[in-house]
Amino acid sequence: MRRFPAVYGMRWKIVFLALGLLTAAFIIAGLLVRFLDLDFVISAVIAVLVCLAAGYYIAGRLTRPIEHIAEMTDMLVNGDFSGEIYVRSHDEMGWLARNYNELGARLSENFSEITTEKQKLETILKQMADGMVAVNRSGRIISANDAARKMLRMSDDDVTYKHYDDIILRFTDELTAAKIKAKLNAGEHSGRYSYGGRTFEIRFDYFRDTYASEEGLVIMLQDVTERLKIDNMQTDFVANVSHELKTPLTSIKGYAETLLAGGMSDPETAYEFLSIINSETDRMNRLVKDILQMSRLDTGRLKWDIRRSDIVSLVRTAIKKMNVQAEHKGQQLNTVFDPKERIPVEMDRDKIEQVIMNIISNSVKYTKEQGRIDVSIATSGKEVRIMVMDNGIGIPEKDLPRVFERFFMVNKARSGQSVGTGLGLSISKHIVEEHGGSIEIESVFGKGTRVSVYLPLAIQEQPAAKKADRTTL
Repeated sequence: MRRFPAVYGMRWKIVFLALGLLTAAFIIAGLLVRFLDLDFVISAVIAVLVCLAAGYYIAGRLTRPIEHIAEMTDMLVNGDFSGEIYVRSHDEMGWLARNYNELGARLSENFSEITTEKQKLETILKQMADGMVAVNRSGRIISANDAARKMLRMSDDDVTYKHYDDIILRFTDELTAAKIKAKLNAGEHSGRYSYGGRTFEIRFDYFRDTYASEEGLVIMLQDVTERLKIDNMQTDFVANVSHELKTPLTSIKGYAETLLAGGMSDPETAYEFLSIINSETDRMNRLVKDILQMSRLDTGRLKWDIRRSDIVSLVRTAIKKMNVQAEHKGQQLNTVFDPKERIPVEMDRDKIEQVIMNIISNSVKYTKEQGRIDVSIATSGKEVRIMVMDNGIGIPEKDLPRVFERFFMVNKARSGQSVGTGLGLSISKHIVEEHGGSIEIESVFGKGTRVSVYLPLAIQEQPAAKKADRTTL
């Protein structure tokens, strides 16, 4: 404890004040008796009253710094650190005032640092793609960032009034607070759970106070659905490429070995085997070509030749090229549009023709003999729709969401003939979207399929809108 000289200490000031007032009272009383000839008792009362008034005034001067310190302390309690005490004395009041001012400055600095760190943390949590939920010992949510609110579909009222278990039980009973604590006690700190068609990586741990006591739980949620989808696609890509290359290579090697073993002596057999080798080589070439094109589309290295061109003439040309295949199966490939109409579209003609031919080729391939394929063109608003509808074998409903995935084929044996590379629709979707359009597939298994390609019309030369046919399968 700090010590003060006698002349500076508040304690001695009070002693000197009391002694001075007592002395003054005796002097005043004596003067009144001597000069005014008053009674001693009356003189004593007057002297005491005068000394009380003087003492009250002097005591007020002494206690005013204390009142000021009390006011400043109230400001400090309310979070206002701007107050400063101006006491120039060298006694305990001065010491207290200087310590208060220093304390206020330090608190202000520390509070500013804490506020800054809090804002940084809040910004980081808000921008995090991963969800974060903090739960106290009683199971109430004390913090949840935007990602967690979205993943767990939490409203502000949920965060404020509901327990964590009330929220998580909407999705799974494997992540309740009690089960997470049990996992932590068993040494587990992570897991993977699926619900609502999404897959989540979960990490959790205790958070503790200054004394290392458990205060609650911190739970991190990471949506890995897309990542797993990409991983599966990469795995499927490698497996499918290996399979698609292995089949023709095995066939080519087998026929080549047969020819080398003496098959060349029979011209008819040699011609047949060489034709198969040539066909399998073409199949490999198509696969490699499609893979390269998909790679260029993914990396943005594919060159585009965008020009204003007539979509009607393009579709008409594609139909002519595919008509031979349709006639070979006895199918009707019908043109359900005015071949003389002109509809201008800003497009890369070769690539859009590739899209149309791929769609018509799929219809021919998956429509039985004597089947019907209709190709129509219609405008609606600022876009044109090219629709290819067949009465083929159709696509099962469960497979429709995957038809645009790379290498995905609903059933490789369903057409009864050789299949493609499994990249056609994926490439077609990519090309159409690069043109600012979209592609849709509707199908009823066993009844047929309808594929619609939407492309934006060329600016300033839009033909009169003709309502697109929205007939159902």
